[in-house]
Amino acid sequence: MGTVESVATSRRAERLIDDPDLLRARLREAPDGPGVYLLRGLDTRVMYAGKAANLRSRLRSYFTGVDTLAPRTRQLVDRVFDFDVIAAASEREALILENTLIKQYRPRFNVRLKDDKSYLYLKIPRPGEHDAVAPGTAREQVRTPRGENVKRATLFPRPYYTRKVIRDGARYFGPYTSAQSLRTTVRSLRTIFPFRTCSDEIFKRGHVCLDYHIKRCAGPCEQKIEPEQYARLLDQVQEFMDGRSDRLQDELRDQMDRAAGRHEYEVAARFRDRLRAIERIEERQTVLRGGRADEDCVAVALEGGRAMVAVLAVRQGRVMAMETHELEGVADQDASACLRGFIPQYYANVTSVPRRVLASDEVDDARVLEEVLSEQRGGPVEIHVPQRGDSRRLIERAAETALVALRQQRILDDFDAAKTEALLDDLASRLGLPASPRRIECYDISNTMGTNSVGSMVVFEDGRPAPSHYRHFGIKTVAGSNDVASLEETLRRRFRRLELTGTGDDIPVSDPAGANGGEERANGHHRAEAREDADLSFGVVPDLILIDGGKAQLNGASRVLADAGLARIPVFGLAKRNEELFKPRVSEPIVLDRDSPTLFLVQRVRDEAHRFAITRHRARRGRVALRSRLDVVPGLGPVRRRALLREFGTVDAIRDAPVEDLTRVVPRPVALSIKELV
Repeated sequence: MGTVESVATSRRAERLIDDPDLLRARLREAPDGPGVYLLRGLDTRVMYAGKAANLRSRLRSYFTGVDTLAPRTRQLVDRVFDFDVIAAASEREALILENTLIKQYRPRFNVRLKDDKSYLYLKIPRPGEHDAVAPGTAREQVRTPRGENVKRATLFPRPYYTRKVIRDGARYFGPYTSAQSLRTTVRSLRTIFPFRTCSDEIFKRGHVCLDYHIKRCAGPCEQKIEPEQYARLLDQVQEFMDGRSDRLQDELRDQMDRAAGRHEYEVAARFRDRLRAIERIEERQTVLRGGRADEDCVAVALEGGRAMVAVLAVRQGRVMAMETHELEGVADQDASACLRGFIPQYYANVTSVPRRVLASDEVDDARVLEEVLSEQRGGPVEIHVPQRGDSRRLIERAAETALVALRQQRILDDFDAAKTEALLDDLASRLGLPASPRRIECYDISNTMGTNSVGSMVVFEDGRPAPSHYRHFGIKTVAGSNDVASLEETLRRRFRRLELTGTGDDIPVSDPAGANGGEERANGHHRAEAREDADLSFGVVPDLILIDGGKAQLNGASRVLADAGLARIPVFGLAKRNEELFKPRVSEPIVLDRDSPTLFLVQRVRDEAHRFAITRHRARRGRVALRSRLDVVPGLGPVRRRALLREFGTVDAIRDAPVEDLTRVVPRPVALSIKELV
């Protein structure tokens, strides 16, 4: 694997950047060839593991021009007290070693699989070979049958679940992130290929059980099937799991015809039933036009400082399976960096590598990754970013799946009471709050070059979004693009309603997208309920106010709260540039760790306020645009406008409709005016 050269002779209690002479000497002695470097913190813990074609140049890039580094990299360099290097023979070897060290140390600044536990596989031992690691109870392991029974058990091996892949000649299928998904697959397989699943302890009794009578087992314990037939049954399972269903169907048809030719109609019927079951499964699988390739589609979704990767497996031109994997250490990382971190970790666990890996984005070090995957596969592997056609549509489907899975996981985390409780306690400690903020309100402003300005207010209760308490404020007193003044108007109107709840013109609205999805209800009953919600939302004093903006917006918010006699409410500004929290009248910002779940919570609140503000701004802008295009038509009042929209759906459709179609809804002179003016 290469030689290990420890550049550090002792652990120091001083940052490397604070001792330039020592740092230069250390860098001069670093190898100028390929290898892996480990950056360590004060407690000697590995914070980052990386590979490089030239170790000396890569390490120098961290410690020269520190002020120009990206915020995440600057934060890493500020915490480096030591480093080690490991020389390697090639970049390919360095990549393999880097992946091993990431799994071993799980450095906080590396992109890594969030749940790096051993994955689940389906193992099928080879007939006739003793499986020394077969699972079972202590009683089963002690009383494993001997002699002839042992031989018979190995001739009819049972597939089982395992979390270890070893070189023992057995066949492995996986990995599966979901045990339920694998068990569902096995249940489906047993309806087609009735292999045994009983323990050797039960098998040695030599009596068929209920599984045989319901056609879930071929009955090898009572010699209902010959060893050669059973071995072929397991081969067919492998062909099915490998996606080679066409070859399997041809074989089953041949077996069915031969059995029918021998007048063994019951045997032929079993082959027929298996054939039909496979065809039914294939009907549910997506078939790609013109393709019979084996490939994986890997797409990453990034949102709110979190990342999810979806892997869609295509075998023989058919979409066979989909898995999702959440990543850690992705703060400030782009999709390419996430894929670069994910691909070597994921394929280190798989039992087979396809000919092509389709990626949603360009992958850093793609050439080296291809070399590693090619060696693992025993043949060439290509990493490709498709731009059009069926392959691109598959990538888009995988990306959509990853985004849905990421949002679903976020919802689960929101409703994890123990987790949110700890986050709120930590947030209170970091911000110096007297107690955990049970109710957090966040405010943002959205406009287009100063027009159609909208202020948004989102509410999180106990760390979870409360969409029914969201409010928006159409800015009335501010002309042009002035976010500070718009924010001040929003807060004045909100806290005026603290005492005068249920009055005024800020009618609460449902959030069409919602924090977690949902639909807007616009009937009168809903508006009545919304007014009651207004009393509840505006009548509660928040425990914490977050402002989406820097010091200028924060100072404006502080003035409004002071004028309203609410200076006791903690208020902080969250600046986008470096994700720093600012406190009124304090120059130094509060910096939360980039990978801190507490920072993710704050970002989530801020991002939700931004999303809601943009949603309401776009809706308002759309209504203004609609009025500006249709209001100029003489004779076209509100009733006729609504009738036209019901009939044609959009203003563009109204504009493009023939005059004859328009005259079905409005008089001909009005229709002619529409064609002329809209």
